[in-house]
Amino acid sequence: MARQSSLNASRGDWAHFARWCVARGETAIPASPSAVVEYIQDVATSNEAATVPQRAAAIRDWHRASGLEAPTDDERVRLALTRAEWHRRRAPTHTVPLDADELTAIVAAAPVSLIGLRDRALLLIGYAAALRPSELVALDVSDLTVVDDGLAVRLMQDRIVIPYGVEPDLCPVLAWEDWQAAAGLTAGPAFRSVDRDGRLGLTRLGEKAITRIVQRAAERAGLDESRYSAISLRLGMLASARPG
Repeated sequence: MARQSSLNASRGDWAHFARWCVARGETAIPASPSAVVEYIQDVATSNEAATVPQRAAAIRDWHRASGLEAPTDDERVRLALTRAEWHRRRAPTHTVPLDADELTAIVAAAPVSLIGLRDRALLLIGYAAALRPSELVALDVSDLTVVDDGLAVRLMQDRIVIPYGVEPDLCPVLAWEDWQAAAGLTAGPAFRSVDRDGRLGLTRLGEKAITRIVQRAAERAGLDESRYSAISLRLGMLASARPG
C-alpha cells in the first residue's frame, strides 16, 4: 500500500521523464543510467531545477515497483544529482555576457565530433548575430545562406549578414558550412539534437538546450559554467559593440 501511494504521488514526475524519453527515442523503463544523467542535466538547467530530486526519486520508485534495478543507484547518476544540487545552490542572480576571449576558449575546447561541429556553429552564429535564444532555435536551414559577404541570416522581420571571420577557427560562416555538410542538412531545423552515439535527430533544439550547450562548452574550457546561459551569446556581442 505504501509503495502504491508513493507511485501515485510521483506519477506526474514519472510522466515528465517518460515524455522526455519519447521525444529523444530513449527507453523510459528500463532506463539507462546515461539517459537519466542527461535528463537530470536537462532539468537542472531549466526553470524547474528545484524538482530534480523528486523526479529522480520517481524514476527510482517506478523501476523498483517493476522489479527492475533502479538506474539512480548508478554512480554516474548520483554524481549528476550532486552536481545539479550544487549548481542550484550557487546559481548566480544574473547571467553574464560571454566576451570574445571566453568565446575563443570554449570554441577551441569543442569536441571533435558531430556534436562539436553543431556546438561551434551554434555558438559562433548566436554570438556574431547577437541572436536571442528564441531566434537561434527557430532558425531553419533555409534561413541560412552563404553569400559573397558572409552568411545571410533571415529572421522573422529582418535579414542580417554575418561577415567571414578573420581566423578560420572562429569564422561562423565556415562553422555553419562544416556543420551543415557533416549533418547532411538540406531542410528543417538548422540546429537539432544529436544523441550520445552521434546520431542526428529530427527535433529542433529548445532554448533550455541552448543554455545547456553554452554551459557545457564553458565547463570544457575551464570556465565557471554557472555564470552563463543561452542569452550570454547575445549579451556578449552587444557588450563588445558598445563604444569603449
